Amino acid sequence: MNPAYVDILVSFSLVILTISLLLFVSSVFPMLMQAARTLLAYEKLANTLDTEVPATLQEFKQLAESVNALRRDTTQKVTDVGHKVEEVSGSIGLVAEEAKRKSSVWGTALLAGLRSYLSSKDSEERHPETRQITTDRGEQNVR
Repeated sequence: MNPAYVDILVSFSLVILTISLLLFVSSVFPMLMQAARTLLAYEKLANTLDTEVPATLQEFKQLAESVNALRRDTTQKVTDVGHKVEEVSGSIGLVAEEAKRKSSVWGTALLAGLRSYLSSKDSEERHPETRQITTDRGEQNVR
């Protein structure tokens, strides 16, 4: 092969290689810039997390303690209400028993009065001469 042709071929190859290298660098350059911006954003995020996370964890700890205190108070109140309901239930049971006893006494008294009344009617029918005695208590002098 002729050395002049080889020089032209090598020169042409170097020009193509240079153009390819320029195209490659021009396409990689925006990616390198984006990578730099991404790393900068990551650094800012890391700094923000370093300052915010401890404060957030402290607030979360306080919130958890408040929730636990509220749960403890609620449990105590529910227990107290349960005891009050038991007391009220016991009181209602006692009142119901007392009402039952008193209604039994009233029923017995009513039944005795009815029997007495009926027996007096029966007695009047057998002994018509029996009269009711009235007592003057002085009502005519009351104004």
